[in-house]
Amino acid sequence: MIGYVGIFRNMFRKQISRLLLLVAVLFTASSCAITQQVESTDLKCPSSPKCVSSAEHDTSQFIKPFSFEDEPNQAMARLKLALLSEDNVTITHEQANMLAAEVRSAIFGFVDDVKFVLVPEQGTIEVRSSARTGYSDLGVNRRRVERIRGVFNEDER
Repeated sequence: MIGYVGIFRNMFRKQISRLLLLVAVLFTASSCAITQQVESTDLKCPSSPKCVSSAEHDTSQFIKPFSFEDEPNQAMARLKLALLSEDNVTITHEQANMLAAEVRSAIFGFVDDVKFVLVPEQGTIEVRSSARTGYSDLGVNRRRVERIRGVFNEDER
């Protein structure tokens, strides 16, 4: 009986060693990722009323950027939690200075694209949220961004 315990203990140690090695390799690889600067032009909206953006000044599509006073990495972590508080969100791209996601509507499965870009020197996070299809979103994207902003601001306290 003791022989089996020893065999299982050795197998467990080998599996843990392999897992730790894999985690170390993945951590190293992710820390070497190339950081790409995201242009503010990436945040512009099409002319149809299915989009809101903090890059659209003096139009009905303008929405205020998020503002923060904590460290930029803490603000992005809070933003990610706030974004994931929404239903049917899939994060599609994440960098230190940018977060992008797809949001599917519950009934028809329409996809909206949401993008956040950190501007640390201004203490803001620029935002764009747009429906992929159709002409109008009936204000869905604006309401979503404001809900995310509410959760983001609650978590700051």
